[in-house]
Amino acid sequence: MRPAASAARHPLLGLAVLFAAAFTTITTETLPSGLLPLMSRALQVPESLVGLLVGAYALLILAVTVPLVALTSRWSRRRLLIVLMGAFAAGNLLTALAPNYSVAMAARLVAGLGHGVLWSMMAAYAASLVAPHRTGRAIAGVFAANSAALTLGVPLGTALGQVAGWRVPFAILAGLAALVAAVARVALPDMPGTAKARPSSIRAVRLPDVRTVMVTTGLVMLGHFTLATYIAPFLLGAGIAQTGLSTALLAFGLAGVLGVIAAGAAVDRAPRGALLTALGAMTLAVAALVLLRGNAAVAAAAVWGAAYAALPPLLQALILKAAPGAQAAASALFIITFNISITAGSLLGGQLLAWHGPTALPFAAAILTAAAVLPAARRITLTATRASLG
Repeated sequence: MRPAASAARHPLLGLAVLFAAAFTTITTETLPSGLLPLMSRALQVPESLVGLLVGAYALLILAVTVPLVALTSRWSRRRLLIVLMGAFAAGNLLTALAPNYSVAMAARLVAGLGHGVLWSMMAAYAASLVAPHRTGRAIAGVFAANSAALTLGVPLGTALGQVAGWRVPFAILAGLAALVAAVARVALPDMPGTAKARPSSIRAVRLPDVRTVMVTTGLVMLGHFTLATYIAPFLLGAGIAQTGLSTALLAFGLAGVLGVIAAGAAVDRAPRGALLTALGAMTLAVAALVLLRGNAAVAAAAVWGAAYAALPPLLQALILKAAPGAQAAASALFIITFNISITAGSLLGGQLLAWHGPTALPFAAAILTAAAVLPAARRITLTATRASLG
């Protein structure tokens, strides 16, 4: 078996493959949020049920990740990644061909089976491709795919769906997943599995900073996905024309690129301060959406997109830093927390949309996002105080 260390010859290529895999999976998970009106009409179900195509996907991740990680623990990492990308290709293709809602839901579950398994191995695989002193930046670079998918993949998929129909973006994702699997076979070095797949989750969750990142992640992502899952009907209700929806989402995505760049610059130097800045900016922008309409709402959404895009790499870097002896477990806890919030956010947003209309969404999201600032600010203040006393 070829050791992972041999990837030092072409580390950027290997990281690019991991980034593409991560980008594909997150875009797959959240794309229905941008295509809600189109899918609702085509599948003849309410928009709240289409939102559950995101929520059920995330719920499946919570249910199967731990047993599947154990089941595949001895597989080589390259083989496992190829198999998982094959599942994403199949699931997206089935979604594109789905004749009704039930088949679409089943197809989504096929795609979601390996999502948590893939992400649980990403940090270690990325770290194996570079020298030890570049590990943090390599991991942050791969995990930036999370932000890139939500701020570029979904808006671009939405724009394409507006022009060519909602099935086309899922077909393209199927092709992209198959391409990643093919390239991974030749571009990624192999990395052996491990005899023990059970991470020290109890040890990790006992660490105060790990708990802080988990609570902060849970609250801010719950707020984000309460609104983001139903962003299309919200923007339509805020005075954005159907023809302008893809442009508004693209503005959200382009602003997110700036957020990812800013996070990359700050992740090694001042991740805690950058986290508070992003949380504060996101809270203000989402709160402004309660009142704004038209182009002003699009501008506020762009600020929201920039602030949100910075959060996943910052939170991931902080939780890994908080658990130097249990990084795999900390990463798994981050993924589980993230997906609990996706599920809960899609359910909460769906209920708010059904009972109170789209204007209730940013109100609830702003409250939850503001609540996320409190544990982060408190823990950062305590850390700074201890450092000054030390």
